[in-house]
Amino acid sequence: MENEQIVDALELLVKLWDVHGINEFKSKNLSFAARGLDKFAGRIANCDLDALYAIPGVGKVVVQIVQDMAQTGTCPDMDAMIEQTPPGILDILKIKGLGPKKVGVIWRELGITELDDLLAACHANQLEQLKGFGKAIQENVKAYILFLKENRRKLRLDKAGKLSQQLLELLAPAFPILTVSGELSRNCEVISSLVFIAETSDMFGAQGLIEGIVGMQTDYQQSSPFAWRGHLDGHLIPIEIHFADASQRVALQFQLGSNPEHLAQVNFFQQKNIQHEESIYSSQQLRFIVPEMREGFKEFDWAAKHQASELVQLADLTGCLHNHSTYSDGKNTLKEMAEACRALGLSYFGIADHSQYAAYAGGLKEEDIMRQHAEIDALNQTWTDFQILKGIEADILPDGSIDYNDRILASFDYVVASVHAQLVMDQERAMGRLIKAIENPYTSILGHPTGRLLLTRNGYPIDTSKILDACKANGVSIELNASPYRLDLDWRHIYEAMDKGVYVSINPDAHKIEGLKDMEYGVRVGRKGGLLKALTLNALPLNELKAFFAKA
Repeated sequence: MENEQIVDALELLVKLWDVHGINEFKSKNLSFAARGLDKFAGRIANCDLDALYAIPGVGKVVVQIVQDMAQTGTCPDMDAMIEQTPPGILDILKIKGLGPKKVGVIWRELGITELDDLLAACHANQLEQLKGFGKAIQENVKAYILFLKENRRKLRLDKAGKLSQQLLELLAPAFPILTVSGELSRNCEVISSLVFIAETSDMFGAQGLIEGIVGMQTDYQQSSPFAWRGHLDGHLIPIEIHFADASQRVALQFQLGSNPEHLAQVNFFQQKNIQHEESIYSSQQLRFIVPEMREGFKEFDWAAKHQASELVQLADLTGCLHNHSTYSDGKNTLKEMAEACRALGLSYFGIADHSQYAAYAGGLKEEDIMRQHAEIDALNQTWTDFQILKGIEADILPDGSIDYNDRILASFDYVVASVHAQLVMDQERAMGRLIKAIENPYTSILGHPTGRLLLTRNGYPIDTSKILDACKANGVSIELNASPYRLDLDWRHIYEAMDKGVYVSINPDAHKIEGLKDMEYGVRVGRKGGLLKALTLNALPLNELKAFFAKA
């Protein structure tokens, strides 16, 4: 098992112990050990006893559990808990804000073990009557269950991409010419169906080829002679495979890869023998629109002012900002993260570990900051072609002030200001909090501006237009958090950011080396919203970036 799988399993075991009310001391010890293992840079499965015991929180009991997990994927404690726990409880444990102890109360007091039954209990106001719950918790639980049910058949962009690649490999022997279409070809942040186009000269035999592939389950009611529909075993997301001969393929790709709102503006109708998509636009005296922008939103207004060549590309990025290290909750050291960034061909790396308010994430106290800055100064002496910038991801406190006093804030090259706590806000409260943070003279970048987690948590409501105005007026960049869990700022608002001349910073929010590559997702959805290279903050050369941070 990989490290993440082991840590996830340990965290699940802690939750199940808490659901069942098992020894709280034992549960806390395992939870502490899981945090230590989560930050461990080596491969847990390959560790000897001495290395395991050296990890904070790991003792004799934990070592045995970890070794069992690494070798078999489970352990006696986990087997016992799974056997004693109704499967539906695992789904209820996914509800944000409903801890395992409360899940245990719901199970014992109401006998509820399924999401549908819990939703019915919320509708009947049974949940709010339990001790320690109340109406607010009941409403949050109800909203979250409805959110889960609405999104259970959807995937984030990263997961959809991985499943799509798996399907391409699975289908390749039957269909050598197979292309991705639909929402995934437009780099939508959330994918509701996977769409492919298979070139074939045997329309009626194509269905049978797919049905012969192990794991492909046909939906006979939705399928037709020209399109197979169904799903892959183990996955809920719908799959469509459309069939076309060589003369139809380009036209069908354009049709299925474009939002109907875009097609309406192009006045597209099915044609044969189209060689290039550019000809579809030129035949109607329209500017060519790149595939990711074909949403029928603002792309034609954008194209009247800009060329596709102005869109940011991954190769345009010169540095990487908003990253974490072992100083807070990252898994790699400062030097390891910087060297990995340098290996990607970038010229600067911005560290932005958590601030002290985020104690749960190992937020930096003043002495930690001084120690980190000294290390950065020493490392910067070793390179002539690369530089580490001293940043911080400072919490925006509930009153809108920024974590740390002015003296400490002044010691950083830049400050990413982000909300991490008390996320449940109405628009008035959220706006007051964010605007005050933006107006702080030490704020450089507004981090993940709505706090959303795709398919997991809606963001708090904001008036994005006013936020962008405040950013422009105060020399603050707005973040496009490139983590596929967030992709926040929403791409739909990037058009307005470009119109207002607000710099967008594509930040991976990387907590380990592999996370640096998430900048690719940021570029993909940034282009979707018309993000220009000229207004991408981390496409600036270092001297211009420093001038921006200095608000010169």
